[in-house]
Amino acid sequence: MLTMKTISKNDMKELNRLSILKTIRSGVCSRAEISASLGLSKPAVSSLVDELIKEGLVVETGRGDSTEAGGKRPILLDFQADAALIAAVSFNNKRYEVALTNLVGKVLFYVKKKITLHSDYRETMDLIVQDIRQLTDKAREQGIQQPVVACGMAIRGLVDTKRGMMRYSAAIPWIDAPIGDYMGERLGIPIFLENDARAGTYAELLHGNGTYRDALVCVSVGLGIGTGVVINNEVYRGAFDAAVNLAHSTIDHAGPLCRCGNRGCWDALASLTAFGEELSRRDGKYAELDFDAALRMYREGDPAIADVLFNYTGYWLGVGIANILNVFNPEQVIIQGEITNAGPELERKIVEVVQSRALPAVAAGVKIGFSENSAQLQVRGAAAVIGKHFFSETYHRVIWK
Repeated sequence: MLTMKTISKNDMKELNRLSILKTIRSGVCSRAEISASLGLSKPAVSSLVDELIKEGLVVETGRGDSTEAGGKRPILLDFQADAALIAAVSFNNKRYEVALTNLVGKVLFYVKKKITLHSDYRETMDLIVQDIRQLTDKAREQGIQQPVVACGMAIRGLVDTKRGMMRYSAAIPWIDAPIGDYMGERLGIPIFLENDARAGTYAELLHGNGTYRDALVCVSVGLGIGTGVVINNEVYRGAFDAAVNLAHSTIDHAGPLCRCGNRGCWDALASLTAFGEELSRRDGKYAELDFDAALRMYREGDPAIADVLFNYTGYWLGVGIANILNVFNPEQVIIQGEITNAGPELERKIVEVVQSRALPAVAAGVKIGFSENSAQLQVRGAAAVIGKHFFSETYHRVIWK
């Protein structure tokens, strides 16, 4: 016999409060519009809005236009994005980024540093904690007194988001590292871990050009490759938080050795690490060249760099994305990360390869292109993860106490 789960009065109030907050977050509106949209009584809406105003999450912004029937002009409400701060962290095997953002992911303070990873994850985390505290001190010096309510961390590799653990990364020497617990103890706030590619996908959904949300794929190309898939406006995670790990799918069985131990992985052929390694194989003078310097030389007319950029990196990126089209049949593919600094010529090369290798019926209607804003992508993604949780029934009160 089926039984109905009852909801307490307090739980119902919390659900209504969160629904009102989400409605206001989606756009400036009045109490009457909220009442009509959610089917709640005007007194109930007014009471909960008053609570949100007292908490500092909602602000009255002025008056709107009168209705055709006349009467008082309604008071308009807006979400107070500056009610609190978010700590956002991104790191890989070469560098880390730390930012403080507001509740909608606007970067207010930011630092990026090169690192040599320690074998003990805690030593690297201590450096990050130190920078979070320094940025917080800087905010206080500038008169920003709002609390830091949570920390989002975008991490390269497989992440257990429920337990806050970094499970594995081919580039980072930590296995099952309890980063969430350690950072939570050091900072005294909730910590949310996420794979860096999925974090970038959240950023694209919230702030970017991810318009086709029923079937969207984001491909992040930096030192490594990551992919995030959106199905019906939800980021697909898989059974164990390891879905769509296409970086280590084999696309050339005779290709170069990958850090994961296999050969011919997409990551070993199309990442910026692979770009640098291929340049070095062709001429040792490029051995210490980073991607920014390589781009400068390419724009100055270096033919070897142009050849590797277009006919190696661009080609293999196109091959991998063609496979994505054949498997997932997305409406849109957004290419993110440092690779986008190469400009529209490389974008066209990648699209050309995709169109030549994907099934014609699949490739015909797909929108493929570089992200319009890859700057600080990973920390904005880490903040976007907190933004998502802030408006969720599960985590809202964990973050906003």
